[in-house]
Amino acid sequence: MKINKKLLPIKVHYFLRYAGAAPLVMLLPLIVRSKGLSPQTVGVLWTVMPMVGLIANSICGMLADYFKAYRTIFLASITSLTVGLVAMYWIPELPVAAQASEETFNLTLLGNATLSSSAFLANSSTLALELAGVDPEMTVGEGQAAPLALPPGKGTSGIPEETESVASFLHYPQFWIIVLALLLEQMGITICIMMSDSVCFQILGSERHLYGRQRLWGTIGMGVMAIVSGALVDIYSQGLPQKDYLPAIISCIVFMSADILVVARMKIPYCSDEKLKMGKVGNILVHPEVLLFLMTVYVMGASLGIVFIFKLMLVEDVALAWNSDFPALKLLQGLVLGIETFGGEVPFFFLSGMIIKWLGYTGVLITSVLSTGLRCTLYYTVSNPWYFLPIELLNGVSFSLFQSVMGAYASHIAPPEAQATIQSLVRASFSIGVSTAGFLGGLLYNTQGGSITFLKVGVFDLIYVLVFSLLHFLINKYCTGEASCVALQDGAKQNDPRQGGSVSGDVPGREIPVGRGEHEQDL
Repeated sequence: MKINKKLLPIKVHYFLRYAGAAPLVMLLPLIVRSKGLSPQTVGVLWTVMPMVGLIANSICGMLADYFKAYRTIFLASITSLTVGLVAMYWIPELPVAAQASEETFNLTLLGNATLSSSAFLANSSTLALELAGVDPEMTVGEGQAAPLALPPGKGTSGIPEETESVASFLHYPQFWIIVLALLLEQMGITICIMMSDSVCFQILGSERHLYGRQRLWGTIGMGVMAIVSGALVDIYSQGLPQKDYLPAIISCIVFMSADILVVARMKIPYCSDEKLKMGKVGNILVHPEVLLFLMTVYVMGASLGIVFIFKLMLVEDVALAWNSDFPALKLLQGLVLGIETFGGEVPFFFLSGMIIKWLGYTGVLITSVLSTGLRCTLYYTVSNPWYFLPIELLNGVSFSLFQSVMGAYASHIAPPEAQATIQSLVRASFSIGVSTAGFLGGLLYNTQGGSITFLKVGVFDLIYVLVFSLLHFLINKYCTGEASCVALQDGAKQNDPRQGGSVSGDVPGREIPVGRGEHEQDL
């Protein structure tokens, strides 16, 4: 097999970045809480930080396009992410935690120590907003630390009661150092995700449908190192009063340092010497097809966010309802994560280019939403916990295909001088959806239970497919002569794989047969 040397650096970057950062990002809420902050305070921090990250992401996307400073911002984001993660380990505990009694904090790497629905929901804001700020693309590891339950009063690691407010920690210098480290981590990871995909599509050029084959190496790196780091942390922490994450810190430093060297030497093509014009970007964003696309990205962010946050909780609830002494709970949860990653994500990231060319952007979007709706509806029917395993194979269609088509379509409509800007805005839509999932999902889970929550999400997604199809039909029929169509067509022409930028002459609102996939003009 011949190796494409042009694409090798971006593959290596994805592997190193996710292998280095994913284990610590998974554990970050646990590390922050172990410093002495109450779960309520952790939840507040994870509410504010993602919003800061999204703002920084949008600003840096525009700056990268305007000044053509892709490498500079790319390297700065990796450095910021690394410094934020590593610094958190060495920040001293707050006095309230240092004075508390130390007991064994019995956690696994994936944090699957959930004890009850009520305890989980008390901390659901933490989990929801962890997803919003980190990489919601990853259904295992980053952005999917599973829920932790704490008994009333002080937690098992000397953590204050959940009712302690943020104000009670403001006079501690350690608190503000934690806030600074979280700011660096959140800004770094959101900007890094955007720059990774933007640079990837610039390297791919007209072969943007091959994005999934590059991105799958991030999933592989994360999956492998989550297992390895977890084992190393468990071994290193034997005999200690609580988990010591030093092995994960060392692996983060090694992998992220290597990633910085890779990005520093990576050849990043500049698609256009033209300066970024926000007016052109605005004209593209107000096109009805693009608005429908952004709305679908938001809906999928909310739907997948509920899956990310509450799925393992549902697995545990069903398992304990099936057998109150279910002996293989952690094995089952580990198999769920393993199957959705290596049985779902990896193969469909690999096949995504071919599927996009076959079904087209519209067909893949509909397929992904349908798959997500079916997946959530099937969760509702499960009574035997082992039946969750085959359902997780749908993760490849609902998540991997969607991630691939989301990035590919954003790259397709963006003018060459606005690739990073459009990618950042699309990613922001997805992240806002995931943030919404934490609030709405927690409310539904608390009032109606896990099974009903997933049933309602599944039914909503299936109904949305009909709404999407109807709106898409109406837009194609009635919105073909607007001025925004010209701007959208101009961007698509410059990104079209055929030489000379010539497109078939159709206005973007008029559907080209979906079988043409990559050459498809509209959504």
